[in-house]
Amino acid sequence: MTMSTYDRLNKTSRVFRTVVQALILSVCISATGCAMFSDRSTGLSAWKPPWSKKSVTDDPTIDNVRGPMQRVLQTAMWKKERESNFIKPGVGATEYKKAQELFDAKNYKEAEKEFKAIVKKFKNDPIREDAQFMIAECQFARKRYSWAQDSYDQLLVDFPSTRHLDQTTKRMFTIARHWLQDPSIISGSEVQQVNLEEPGSDSPELPDDGKKRSSRWALVPNLFDRSRPVFDTENRALEALKSIWLHDPTGPLADDALMLTASHYLQKGRYMDADRTFGLLREEYPKSPHLKDAFMLGTHVKLMSYQGPRYDATVLDDAGNLKETTLRMFPNADKQRLKTELQKIEYAKAKREWETVQYWMRRSKPKSAAVYCNLLIEHYPTSPFANQARDLLAELGRDNTNHLWANYAVPGKKSAEKEPEPSRFSLPGIPGFGSDEPKAVPAPSKAPAEQAPAEDTGLEPPARLRLDGLDEPIRRIPSDGEPEPARIQL
Repeated sequence: MTMSTYDRLNKTSRVFRTVVQALILSVCISATGCAMFSDRSTGLSAWKPPWSKKSVTDDPTIDNVRGPMQRVLQTAMWKKERESNFIKPGVGATEYKKAQELFDAKNYKEAEKEFKAIVKKFKNDPIREDAQFMIAECQFARKRYSWAQDSYDQLLVDFPSTRHLDQTTKRMFTIARHWLQDPSIISGSEVQQVNLEEPGSDSPELPDDGKKRSSRWALVPNLFDRSRPVFDTENRALEALKSIWLHDPTGPLADDALMLTASHYLQKGRYMDADRTFGLLREEYPKSPHLKDAFMLGTHVKLMSYQGPRYDATVLDDAGNLKETTLRMFPNADKQRLKTELQKIEYAKAKREWETVQYWMRRSKPKSAAVYCNLLIEHYPTSPFANQARDLLAELGRDNTNHLWANYAVPGKKSAEKEPEPSRFSLPGIPGFGSDEPKAVPAPSKAPAEQAPAEDTGLEPPARLRLDGLDEPIRRIPSDGEPEPARIQL
């Protein structure tokens, strides 16, 4: 049975596609370097794209967590054992000593292989903790930072209270700063004020430290720099900072990691994320040296997320409360600037109330507009919108303002018509009721001086209690043994 011409062509095209795909794959491998694959036996960490499986730091636990003092003692004891010559031989000590000698000789590639063999061989022994830490140290020394980050994270997950915690957090902080290209923490006094009259029209300029930084899209691969991940370097740096304050919240770098994260969010215009991070810093680290800047910049990012008078005003209330708290907590703060910003916040709140009045006027609901005019005048009586609200109340007239609890209309612009007086009860025979003019009441005749009546206070004097036949009032209550007292008369 012979093969048809169509089958031969179809088979030839399949073979051609297979050859082309193999050539493309080989070119990609040669461009990125074969060492990237041969150096690691635990996976391709540097190739981890943003949509890959979640990091080991996304689900932190508190299992086997120890206090800061216990961690310090563990670290000191481990250093003492390393320097001592009287260490008891433990499980895997011979292999560990061999790998340590390679590390001291700066043969990091071979030392990394030996430490990986120790981790694989002694899975349930204490030496695994030290070997896992030294794997990350070898990768850090070779400037394979993306792989070192994963190794440090794995150490923190397997041993949350490891004795290498201080050194691990320092390494992670160094890696994050390298990936973010040595960022500087923003100070609260350097940020300009937000334009609340026209929110979103322009953004205040942030201070520039003079460093030139290159930005890269998250999906653009990095094929040449081995010290950075292949994808999404910035978010990997934020992940490293997150790991610091999650696993070592009482450490010396926890508040620094939060402040650096919030500053990065602020520079990138991610104001909601910056607000959340500044809030966490204020709540969890009240003794941090970054606390003042966290308050100042916290109000700034809240106001930057304000979208205008037609949107929710919760951020205005929160920003005002933060500024008032800043005035109370930090006497050395720029009080004049804070008071000016508080006045601008009050102005923005009044403008929002006036927008509500205008909304009801456009809906042809003058009575609802009158209600919000009253609220505006009561809450913000010194704002320029309060005068406009008074003028509007005067123009609406009595028909649209008779339901208000108080009428704050401008007196000079009230209606010229004389408003009728409220009806009065008409009771016959009582002067002053039932007629427009009150009737004259004759003055009482003046009594002689010797018979001048006592001044009328509206109450009758109390009657005096007297005994029959006596002019003196009762002075005490008789006891049980005494005879029955005389009859009392009023």
